[in-house]
Amino acid sequence: MRSFPARLFLLLWIGVPSVFGTNVTIAESPQPPKVLRDGWSIELVAAEPDLVTPVACCLDSRGRLLVIESHTHFPPEDYPGPKTDRIHAFADTDSDGTLDQQSLFYEGGRATMGLVLLADDWIVVATRSDVARLRDEDGDGVADRREVLLRLETKAEYPHNGLAGVAVGPDGYLYVGQGENFGEPYELTAADGSQQVGGGEGGNIFRLRPDGSDLQRVATGFWNPFGMCFDSRGRLWTVGNDPDAMPPCRLLHVVPSGDYGFQFRFGRAGTHPLQAWNGELPGTLPYAAGTGEAPCAVLPVGDRLWVTSWGDNRIESYQLSPRGASWSSRTEVVVQGDTNFRPVGMAQAADGSIYFTDWVRRDYAVHQTGRLWRLVPPDRSQAFESSIAAKTHREHRADALRSSESVSQLIAALDHPDPFIAQAAIAALADSDRLGSLTLQNVPSDLGRSRLLAAWRWRSMCDPQSVQPSRRDALIHAALSTHGEQTRLVAVRWAAELQQPQWLEAFETLLQDDDLTPRLFSACVAGITHVRDETAPRGVRDPAREKLLDEIASDASRSAAIRALAVQMLPAESKEPTDDELGSWIRSDSEGKLARESIRLLADRSSQSAVEVLQSVMTDSDVPSDRRADAVAALAAGGRTEILLPAGIDQDRMPAEVQTELERVNASAESVTGETRPAAEDIQAWMQLVGSGGNADAGRRVFMRAGCQSCHTHSGRGAATGPELTSLAGQNRQRVLESILKPSREIGPLYTPWKILTVDGDVLNGLKTPTPGVGGKLAFQGTDGKRFEIALEDIQFHSMSDQSIMPEGLEKTISINELRDLLAFLTPQP
Repeated sequence: MRSFPARLFLLLWIGVPSVFGTNVTIAESPQPPKVLRDGWSIELVAAEPDLVTPVACCLDSRGRLLVIESHTHFPPEDYPGPKTDRIHAFADTDSDGTLDQQSLFYEGGRATMGLVLLADDWIVVATRSDVARLRDEDGDGVADRREVLLRLETKAEYPHNGLAGVAVGPDGYLYVGQGENFGEPYELTAADGSQQVGGGEGGNIFRLRPDGSDLQRVATGFWNPFGMCFDSRGRLWTVGNDPDAMPPCRLLHVVPSGDYGFQFRFGRAGTHPLQAWNGELPGTLPYAAGTGEAPCAVLPVGDRLWVTSWGDNRIESYQLSPRGASWSSRTEVVVQGDTNFRPVGMAQAADGSIYFTDWVRRDYAVHQTGRLWRLVPPDRSQAFESSIAAKTHREHRADALRSSESVSQLIAALDHPDPFIAQAAIAALADSDRLGSLTLQNVPSDLGRSRLLAAWRWRSMCDPQSVQPSRRDALIHAALSTHGEQTRLVAVRWAAELQQPQWLEAFETLLQDDDLTPRLFSACVAGITHVRDETAPRGVRDPAREKLLDEIASDASRSAAIRALAVQMLPAESKEPTDDELGSWIRSDSEGKLARESIRLLADRSSQSAVEVLQSVMTDSDVPSDRRADAVAALAAGGRTEILLPAGIDQDRMPAEVQTELERVNASAESVTGETRPAAEDIQAWMQLVGSGGNADAGRRVFMRAGCQSCHTHSGRGAATGPELTSLAGQNRQRVLESILKPSREIGPLYTPWKILTVDGDVLNGLKTPTPGVGGKLAFQGTDGKRFEIALEDIQFHSMSDQSIMPEGLEKTISINELRDLLAFLTPQP
């Protein structure tokens, strides 16, 4: 047992002998992170050598703070030990509100991740491979009894993608989070023998009784639900990491049978067409908010949820705003540290203080440093009182649906536009004995049928024996035979998950449908390659999928519409089809769709051979004029501010559409800026100029050459740095105009940029881009669309910015006519 004054660690000395018997160099005065909430103060409670690499924490019934100290998370070869993890207890022995005594509560276990207190003084501890409960039977302050409640059997061994987060629900159940487990098959067995099995479906949340009985699956589709909590209204919240190429990390409102979209079997990038991250696929649910990188804990504090962000060196706050039967929020930063601040676990004491652990370094390997901090509110009584938002009428309706026995009521709710209302009906039907009597014919709408199919899929996942393969296959076949996109998408996804060759013919049959939507086409192609090649792409690009897309694009027996979709989905880096092949399709396509997509792909490639093909198209009098004009825009998209015609080609003899595009590209900056135009703030004056009219085809060319697609995707091509813009079709033109004139007025949480101050005094701005794993650099995309990296040791400070990554002044770089055309392209009316 060790006693220490509250602020001893504010005056640490160098070379203190560690608890492992070696010297550890410690900074004389650890720099506290900045507290950005008025009136709150911060204190350092403990640090190395007394506490190293801390993870989760919780308070026990005696008011002691229990803290996991990790020694098994990637220990280096020369790590001196101990060989197992520890749990320390920090106590306030004189009731002055300060933790003044440290003792060892428990030693044992590997890859220990989660802690929570049960109602009867048991302490639940989650390691990667099991969940156990600990108890101090003889009252000496040390746990002397351990009972395993849940075991995870699997080949995967990575420390923090197995079992981790734990929380106790208002229903008395213990909720347990499981990470993606590298997609490996697993068996999860509770103490009473109840089981859940799976593999490849991504992270899950399960629940079981505190005695280790009645194991059930609650929700799926996570990367890693590492931190979990219940708020005072009974809602379950979780935070978890993001895939390699699909930010952001997420704060999620978890509801029974919810599918949050991610499946490891389809690759770790998160960009596979059969994966969702924000409710993009039918039957999946959106997140409440994007969070900072590597969120580890979520905790209700007052009227907000607080989240620790290990990767962004901060603690965040989320005030909830109602969104149907769920909630949304935006990030506010409460505490911001430097690159040596890595908050992990959080717990709130009875006096309102917030304790949080600090891993300190970016290294995943244990490293003999660590911190324990205390945040003290200005009014401790008010800080502890929970004032989280009460349940809305929609939430109460969802609760009622989950317990409804009225099949007609549940079927009607399947068609509800609020996905959380519909999910309540899915949960009730999946758990109902009457599900077996329902078929797709019982539901009138495409959306409703897709959700009924989702209920069957959930039943099959949780209780495989209850859905016979013949019944499952009949349901999928029936769904693939419908004409609704939503139902067929769920069916393609379910069939691809099964990875059975029998579904290849059904997928190929769908590809014969000329009216196939881009999303369903992409899902079918992805389903074929997943089943046929039995591989998951490791990155954003999938060689097997690209090969199939090239085969479809090159197949002259297919319709031009289907071939155009294939070209649309090929990345610029693809080698096939060749530039010359694309050039031939531009000339031979009788409908125009294939030609247009071929030109867009050539523009993205921007190689010398692609430029030569585009130049030949531009000057070929046998090519339709709209394609020649597109070729001009494509050439300008490569950064050319002037396009010179070959000798002997007279611009005045070219079609008017081509001449106009050439004139726009070759116009001098003076001729553009010389136009009289209103101030950016005068929206109504701008609306009088560009609020109606315009040529959408010409606007498509403006979009191509004005650099828009260096950040935005439209019709399947472009970058995903900014919002996808195809969905603007039918939107209010004024709202879109406002976002162009004043891009910083409203910034979506996914697209919040960062301001970086370097040690050399440089100030940089950029949007943080995915950097998988642990490295020595952070990556950003600048306002020019180009990616840059900064070494961690070169960063003095970085924080979120209120200035959009989209630069202001686009309206000054193009003519008024071009802006009008651009708006006509972005907001076509039905």
